[in-house]
Parts: sequence; structure tokens; C-alpha cells
Amino acid sequence: MSDDFLRYEVNTKVRQILVSYGVDMEKIRYTCSKKRIYFYGSLSKSPQGAFNAATVRSLIAELMRLPNISDLQFDLENWLISAEAGELNIGRRPGMQSMG
Repeated sequence: MSDDFLRYEVNTKVRQILVSYGVDMEKIRYTCSKKRIYFYGSLSKSPQGAFNAATVRSLIAELMRLPNISDLQFDLENWLISAEAGELNIGRRPGMQSMG
């Protein structure tokens, strides 16, 4: 299977997962490179509302179950998410308590 096909397949599955959680797709961007998915923008609920840390953790767990994915990288405006040494840390960015 070609790398382009795998990338397309992963991107399609990521979109399905994000939509199933009600993510506002106009505010978040993502791209897949090899075994890593990069997210940037804002993780917000569509059309309005907010995520809590438990829901974000569940969303990340589902994304990590995707085949051929070993790492997720986040550069979000409203959430701080990092996975270091097998530990997942999730928190809202200061000043963004009412967003996303």
C-alpha cells in the first residue's frame, strides 16, 4: 500500500473521529506524517459548547487506537496537551476557560 493511500485513510478516520465527538471542524486543522498526527488551531465543540478534560482524554485514546499511528502532537490555542514518557497531560490554556 502506498504512503499516500495510508495518509488519506488515516486523515479520513481522524475526521470521522473528530466529527463523532462534535469537534468544530472549522477551528481545528490536522495533518498526518508517517506515524504521527499533528493538530493545531482550536479544539472546540460544534456549534457551541465546551469539552472537558475527560472527553478530550477519550478522544485522544480513540485517535491513538488508529492503525499505524504511534504519536500525536498538539499545538492548540485553547488546550495544552502533551504525551511524555507514556504520560498524557491535558489542561486548558490559561485565560481560555470558557472556550472549547
